[in-house]
Amino acid sequence: MEGSSHLRTLILENLVLHLLSPRTPSPLLFLLPEEPQPLHRELSQKFLLEGFATLLPETFDPETLRSLFSSILELLKREKVFYSSLWLWGEGDGALLALRLALEYPSEVTGLVLDSFRPQAQEALKELFPSLRKPYLLFHPQLAEDFPFTQMERMFTLSPGQAKKLLLVPGMRRGEVLHKSMDLYVQTVAEFINPRAGRFFRKSKISH
Repeated sequence: MEGSSHLRTLILENLVLHLLSPRTPSPLLFLLPEEPQPLHRELSQKFLLEGFATLLPETFDPETLRSLFSSILELLKREKVFYSSLWLWGEGDGALLALRLALEYPSEVTGLVLDSFRPQAQEALKELFPSLRKPYLLFHPQLAEDFPFTQMERMFTLSPGQAKKLLLVPGMRRGEVLHKSMDLYVQTVAEFINPRAGRFFRKSKISH
């Protein structure tokens, strides 16, 4: 991948961010997993193969990330990190943080990929979803018994936006899809974002 990508580590106060990007401006996915692990580094690599840049924090601290979000965007500008659009990907508690950030920074955030909300987030979702008009893709695991799909469907209908999609992940529990079907997952995300980022007829580079 040398010559076609760029790996950098950015530091802001006590926050360490890993940036992986193609050599040309592309959509940037700010990854917000609730428990960052090597699996998410692999996810970044997979997104790179689809032509996306990714920004991955080394640790997940919702309060710190929320308070420093505008500073992170300023840091990207200072470091001359150019991207065509900004998308937030969140998993678990990271999905709730991504949703909050999208509503707090509507001019900076283009859209969202939300995965496996925690059941404790339901009251917050009832308050936040009615204000969400941005494009978003929402994954929900079929075997999340503490948060049935029918309840997630009701939350989904609260958002007034038209460019939205809810996907049931069959036969999966929370957190399993990246372990079992990462390639298909990444391709699904790419197919949702690409036309909304003005990128049409991109052929997937992932082999199954």
